[in-house]
Amino acid sequence: MAQYRRQRDAEKTKANILKAAEYEFADKGIYGARIDEIAARANINKRMIYEYFGNKEELYKTVLEEAYRRLGEREVIVLSEDLECTEAIRRIIRLEFEFLRDNPTYVKLILWENLNHGKYVEDIDFTDIKSPTFIMLKEVMEMGKEKGVFREDIDEDQLILSILTFTFSYFSNRYTLSKLLSADLDDGPSLDKRIQHVTDMVLAYICKKDC
Repeated sequence: MAQYRRQRDAEKTKANILKAAEYEFADKGIYGARIDEIAARANINKRMIYEYFGNKEELYKTVLEEAYRRLGEREVIVLSEDLECTEAIRRIIRLEFEFLRDNPTYVKLILWENLNHGKYVEDIDFTDIKSPTFIMLKEVMEMGKEKGVFREDIDEDQLILSILTFTFSYFSNRYTLSKLLSADLDDGPSLDKRIQHVTDMVLAYICKKDC
């Protein structure tokens, strides 16, 4: 019982550290973030961070990996449902938008990592994190082609890239675009309108006829 309690406490401490670190890295990037601040956010002694994660770089990579995993798990849940191919595309586009809306730290983390030329993401093994999503999306596309719903010449890799960029750029650029367009891109109606537009655009491109 005591061993189980210690294990449970250790897992809770690690989770608290990761949550605190995600906010700190999202706000300041890996080079601006401080272990002291992360420890203060997590309400722990900073020695525990080194004990569990080794150093700041390893903690940062773990935070990145967990952020990607969080999205990947939700993608797999949606794509595991028994959906028609067009409905699966609609659902995955909406998921991408809603996840980014609800996880602003994810957007900031990815922006920071791109500023660093993907230096740390190169060390992450995405086999179990993103590969299932990409495989399942390609299966959806193949099903649509076999049923005569989707065009046979669609490049699945390019489609995945388009969905990811259409959704991410809305949040990564929303402050400047809100100013330029004189519109509040953070409000619900604006987001719903964008989701519908991107969905219509993607389906119009991949479908043989209206779907």
